[in-house]
Amino acid sequence: MTTALLLGIVLLAAPPPATSAPPSFLRELAETRSYRSGFPARPTVVKGGDEVIFLRSGPRSGVMSLFATEVATGKTRELLTAEALLASEPGELSEAEKARLERQRITARGITHFEVSRDGRTLLASIAGRIFAVDRSSGEKRRLAVPQGSLDPRLSPDGKSVAYVSGGELHVLDLATGTARILTQGATEWKTHGLAEFVAQEEMDRSEGYWWSPDSSRIAFEEADDTGVEKLSIQDPARPEKAPVRFAYPRAGKENTRVRLGVVPAAGGATTWIEWDRERYPYLAKVRWEKENPLLLLVMDRAQQEEAVLRADPETGRTTVLLVEKDAAWLNLNEASLRALPGGAGFLWYTERNGGSELELRALDGTRRGDVAPLASGFTSLSGVSDDGEVWFLGTAGDPTRDRLHRVRPGGVPTEVVLPGPAPTGLSARLADGGRSLLVTLSRPGEGPRTAVVAPDGKERAVLPSVALEPPFRSSPEVRTVGARGLWTSLVRPRDFRPGVKYPVIVEVYGGPTRLSPLRLRAGSPLAQWKADQGFLIVKIVNRGETGRLGRTFERAIRGDLAGPALEDQVEGLRALAALVPEMDLTRVGITGWSFGGTMAALAALRRPDVYRAAVAGAPVTEWRDYDTFYTERYLGLPGEDPAAYDRSSLVKLAGKGHAPLLLVHGTADDNVYLLHSLKLADALFRLGDPAGFVPLANVTHLASDPATSERLEEMQVGFFRQHLGAPRP
Repeated sequence: MTTALLLGIVLLAAPPPATSAPPSFLRELAETRSYRSGFPARPTVVKGGDEVIFLRSGPRSGVMSLFATEVATGKTRELLTAEALLASEPGELSEAEKARLERQRITARGITHFEVSRDGRTLLASIAGRIFAVDRSSGEKRRLAVPQGSLDPRLSPDGKSVAYVSGGELHVLDLATGTARILTQGATEWKTHGLAEFVAQEEMDRSEGYWWSPDSSRIAFEEADDTGVEKLSIQDPARPEKAPVRFAYPRAGKENTRVRLGVVPAAGGATTWIEWDRERYPYLAKVRWEKENPLLLLVMDRAQQEEAVLRADPETGRTTVLLVEKDAAWLNLNEASLRALPGGAGFLWYTERNGGSELELRALDGTRRGDVAPLASGFTSLSGVSDDGEVWFLGTAGDPTRDRLHRVRPGGVPTEVVLPGPAPTGLSARLADGGRSLLVTLSRPGEGPRTAVVAPDGKERAVLPSVALEPPFRSSPEVRTVGARGLWTSLVRPRDFRPGVKYPVIVEVYGGPTRLSPLRLRAGSPLAQWKADQGFLIVKIVNRGETGRLGRTFERAIRGDLAGPALEDQVEGLRALAALVPEMDLTRVGITGWSFGGTMAALAALRRPDVYRAAVAGAPVTEWRDYDTFYTERYLGLPGEDPAAYDRSSLVKLAGKGHAPLLLVHGTADDNVYLLHSLKLADALFRLGDPAGFVPLANVTHLASDPATSERLEEMQVGFFRQHLGAPRP
């Protein structure tokens, strides 16, 4: 194994650097976090709608500070900085905090989280494991007397208390007196109260591990018991004197975290445990406890083919089943499910039982009351519910590469809210201040993101100021459907493109489920344009399994096989696109991706070297038996029940059958796709006499955010493809 690793480094780790673009571009791209630094982040409208609070770093910094913009005047002022709050006190993050930020895909530092009380009076900010409260009227700032490294601080609905987790136990601090009390007991090294387990954070998009009651009198909390879960260790190979960090990581087919839900008085007292059939439904997917609605739970079976909505009685712990939904392949989660409508009108429910994404209204007894977002709307995400019961959502309305904003009253026909200007290539929208305003972030061709406060009629009220650097260029992707399946593709050409010249092709791939990749096809990318300018055509192709935006059948086609259908579509889409773009040289095609995209790139090199002549695979899953339960078993089932599905999807099983030049790249500190994946494949190929290149990134996690690392990675990729694919040919 050591020899294979050294071979990769000696032969492939130092390709000639690309020189045809300004030498400063890659460094600037890395230092600006792909030109995202300086954009407003996580904007929040204060009650009354007069002010918006948001995070923002400098244009070349990843350290966030808090700002406020007055909606009426557009004036912006700085509220809090990490430097001012911490002064000379160092701000080291604990391993638990680092892991939590990793799960949330947050690479910035400084003020990473903040919250405004519902009455707008109190601001809560988290900085390097410390918690600060700010009185918005007086500006008084104070550090709360909680242990450093406390996790997930959140205000009570009445704004009088702060809950947080420290030492694995749930605590509440009274803001008026500064006194704290512990609400739970029994935590151990591998049992916590108030924190979401790994698969909830990583795969369910649920970062919360506790939920305040609407009247602030009680808290529902998760007990996550990892005692029986397999423990994996990460050691920094560059620092062997440092102790390894251990994580509870449930690999497919093995023991999962045991989860239960308790309810405890915020003033302290006995816990009431919520009762449900946890053997049948071991996954706690969602919890909602909203005004005028009961405590609702969404639980799932391990196969993720059956889910149930439960109404829980916080006094007795008893539950009532309100509805059950099943799917022969798997069920997708959506944030809209269980969202309450005002006045006890019921809750929203997401379903795909009719072949695509829909949103409907359910009464509090679970019965269906009618449509909210019907099938034709192409529902993708909920923007919010107004105080008077109007639902706002994003939907494709027939074009999966664009989102449109809609508003509707349950049972009515959705109406599109037309925003001023050209159609955006990217759009997100969140209802604020009870429905009296919206926070809209959009991108348009040739522009970066822009966040504005918008009136319900679509008219702009204020723009949140950005200090982001403008990139020297952006790509203008050509988006089209190709082939018999109508696969969505995009193409980026060099700026000095010459018709009739044969160009080598680089396919950039993700290819895996849960991504909304058609939406990203239109996004202009400085990096994609830079790569194209090195003498390549840059191509993206959406394959089966990749997204629910193209319907249930398109996505569920990968059930039992995470390799075959996806790769077939990549090949079909590549050839169909080349029939329309004769400058694509199909004898010189490379492929690259990260995470599932890394899996796809390695798969292409191993299974179809006749099509793909070089591949760079970043952090690939090479053996699905070594990936987590919730994600893997959703698509492949349990290994013991369908081992053939795991064999079909395994990259290690392909070793020894020949492959195109392959470069594996992996962070040694990756706690999502562990380094063992690339090591297993590299070792198998080496032992069979067909080694691959392997570049370990020392102490890098699943997110390679260090500027120097990011810069060298891009140089290395282009050098690798130039080495194996060559230059454009007349």
